Amino acid sequence: MTTDIMIRPLTELDAPAFRELRLHALASNPEAFGASYEEEASLPVETVRSRLSSSGPNAVFGAYAGDRLVGMAGFAVYERIKASHKGVMWGVFVRPEWRGRRLGEALVRRVIEHASRHVIILEAAVGLANESARRTYHGLGFEAYGVERKALRVGDLFYDEELLLIELPGP
Repeated sequence: MTTDIMIRPLTELDAPAFRELRLHALASNPEAFGASYEEEASLPVETVRSRLSSSGPNAVFGAYAGDRLVGMAGFAVYERIKASHKGVMWGVFVRPEWRGRRLGEALVRRVIEHASRHVIILEAAVGLANESARRTYHGLGFEAYGVERKALRVGDLFYDEELLLIELPGP
């Protein structure tokens, strides 16, 4: 495996690779995402393509090892006027065989850098049981502001999430 990684915003041309990675993430770690595999698998690639074609501040960043998408992280600004100073990081995932190489950290750093041009607060949520991700987020400056009990339900199991934010210098 090559160790040369390129992190860049995904475009419409990346839709098939993004869809495949997202479905893999949802199937392998359903407790880590608000979306379900069933919901996302039913979406046509054109819907996925339209999500990546944003000309505004919303973006999805991908970590490519050669021509293979091995990690991703999304950013979206809240649409309501009174909340438009805030954004959310979503969908952070690195393929298991690529973990331990700080790709998750690099993706989160890229989202923070991008978000700082658009918002003054970046929010995120992370499963309480996901110690590795929590360490990464806290190490990059995110602070916990609460815990959402039973935030996600997968089958008969419930998962709590730590709610995080980082204050940014802003645009």
